[in-house]
Amino acid sequence: MITRRTKVQLLVFAVITLLGVTYTGARYAELDRMIWDQSYTVVAHYPESGGIFAGGEVTYRGVGIGKVSKLELTRDGVDVHLEIDDEWDKIPADTRALVGNRSAVGEQYVELQPQVDDGPYLEDGSEITDVATPIATEKLLADLARTVGSVDQDALRTTVDELGTAFAGTGEDLQRIIDTGNSFIETADANFEVTTALIEDANTVLKGQIDTQSSLRTFARELRTFSTSLAGADEDLRKVIDSGSFTANQLRTFLEQNEAEVSDLLRNVITTGEVVVSNIDGLRHIFIWYPMLLEGSFTVIAKNSTNGQYESHIGLALGTTTPCRGGYEVTEKRSPSNVEDRDLPLDVKCTEPPTKSTPRGAQNLPRVTPDLDGVPDDSEDVLGSFDVATGEVAWGAPATTSRRAEVAMPSLGEDSWKWLYLEPLLDAR
Repeated sequence: MITRRTKVQLLVFAVITLLGVTYTGARYAELDRMIWDQSYTVVAHYPESGGIFAGGEVTYRGVGIGKVSKLELTRDGVDVHLEIDDEWDKIPADTRALVGNRSAVGEQYVELQPQVDDGPYLEDGSEITDVATPIATEKLLADLARTVGSVDQDALRTTVDELGTAFAGTGEDLQRIIDTGNSFIETADANFEVTTALIEDANTVLKGQIDTQSSLRTFARELRTFSTSLAGADEDLRKVIDSGSFTANQLRTFLEQNEAEVSDLLRNVITTGEVVVSNIDGLRHIFIWYPMLLEGSFTVIAKNSTNGQYESHIGLALGTTTPCRGGYEVTEKRSPSNVEDRDLPLDVKCTEPPTKSTPRGAQNLPRVTPDLDGVPDDSEDVLGSFDVATGEVAWGAPATTSRRAEVAMPSLGEDSWKWLYLEPLLDAR
């Protein structure tokens, strides 16, 4: 007869067995999923399976979060259904699904690698298109065998022998290089922020280089031209270098022998330069008009009808008017060799009337009578008129002389009024 104690023991054993079977079924056989579902499904679209299988583990940053429920063949590849536990509901939707191998013998799994740290997040029915599969083991071995087989054994043997000879007895030096490399890495790590800032600032420099690439290309092209010319003049440059010492000695001797004269020359050149700079506008005017005057000077040459030769008749026309001396009595004459500075007398001018002598000074220049209303009077001499809008010049008074229209040169642009001065000179030629 079964005693009460035995019955209690059997009941306790049955309860323990039931609890163990329940835990084992729920933990390993996942029988609890048959009663209630505590996961959501995400579909990853792969071009090929990559060796993944139903039941494979799904990890997120190295932590198991679910499993592969099934694989579905499609026209474009394979759809892998991932069952992820509900507690992992903060996985970014921008995630990459990578099929990996835990070991060389296989055991593939799916690793979810987020590309961002915030939402939106994966949910039931979400799809992942950013996927990757590992290289097939058979393809890797085949490529490796092909690479090894392509290496020339004799050349490889020679390379190994030469490397052995090169590094023989250099153990201490290699150790020093490694230690120095470690120190360099430690220093770089200590200055990581500085290095990062340098790399970020390099973008600005590189962007500037990109913006000026046309100028850099032009500089490179001109540099190539200069280098080519320099290479072509190699022989001449060698002669210059060979004779440079002799020429330098000659120049030094010349400067030593003419030290005082060269100093005076430089001082005079400085003075002359100051005068030229002060009158640069007038010199520019002379340089512009001189070619025209030179061309017009050839018109004084005429052909002699007797001997057929070209002759020119040049004479000096002197006026009989006495030069003005009145008003200059207070000025003091001095020798041209006297170069001392003195104050410029600004109150001196010609005080004689024009009927007595030739007046001097800018105040006595002939001037056109000012026409304030823009309409010429009967007492005013009209030389011509200029139309700014059309650029036409009409010479003479409209009522007394015939009008000859001239068009200003287009190259004058807004300065077309200058044609008033240029046209008479061009006609004289």
